[in-house]
Amino acid sequence: MIYSEFKELGHSFKWDIWLREEKMDIGGGKISRYDIDKLKSNEKYDKVMISGLRQDTFEYFIAEYGASIKYVYFFKNKFIEDLSSLETCTNLVYVSFFHNQRAEKLWNMTKNVNLLGINISDFTRLHYLNGVETAPNLQYLAFGDAIWNTSCLHDIDVLRSCKLKSFDFSGKAIENIDLQIFADMPELEHLDFRTNLFTTEDIAHLIASRPELRGYALRPYVKFERNDDDDKDILIVGKRKPFLNSKKDELKIKKYVMDFGNLITQYRSKLNVK
Repeated sequence: MIYSEFKELGHSFKWDIWLREEKMDIGGGKISRYDIDKLKSNEKYDKVMISGLRQDTFEYFIAEYGASIKYVYFFKNKFIEDLSSLETCTNLVYVSFFHNQRAEKLWNMTKNVNLLGINISDFTRLHYLNGVETAPNLQYLAFGDAIWNTSCLHDIDVLRSCKLKSFDFSGKAIENIDLQIFADMPELEHLDFRTNLFTTEDIAHLIASRPELRGYALRPYVKFERNDDDDKDILIVGKRKPFLNSKKDELKIKKYVMDFGNLITQYRSKLNVK
């Protein structure tokens, strides 16, 4: 599975079933055991999307059906507090979460031997990724925001002991971070984060350390498609960097690109990277 396939996993699947309250409101509703037990009438249900779980129904769902599920999307289950039941899902390959207001930690993933990918969006109380280091074969991890730009991780030191191929952070901030952590992850191939999350110097240093890394912000600028020639379509990568127009600001853009390249060259020289 390549990175692009994983990133679109939750959207490209044809889910076997979406379990939810019949008249689910915008907040996700409140699913009942009766609604969950509709799985019994399905011959196949290894790809399940489910909404409106509380702690008791979450644990019921896992206890009754977790062993058969390979792919699950927890969509708007904001009142689940404890995710530890997921450690019993030994066949789980991919799990995605959208919107939770109670969970403060992940779970022990030692028994999740088939787990390859985790996607976590819009968790208001989760600030550490402890637990992912216990997953024997985890390769893809995404954390951040799909709607509200509020997610914050206090640190990500736990990733140093992970064998991730891809890490995607779309949240507001990572506190107490040294980008060297990504350089120290030998199996990391793809890294995504907001273009203004780190300084241009930090990004250039990371590229100098790991030139084979690929990612959205690992370049001097991002170009957007615009219909009007007067629109700003070039976003310079780095904290407090400007949005420019590719035609009117051509000289400025060239200077940013040149400076970015010079920084990488300088850092490579200091690091003795060829």
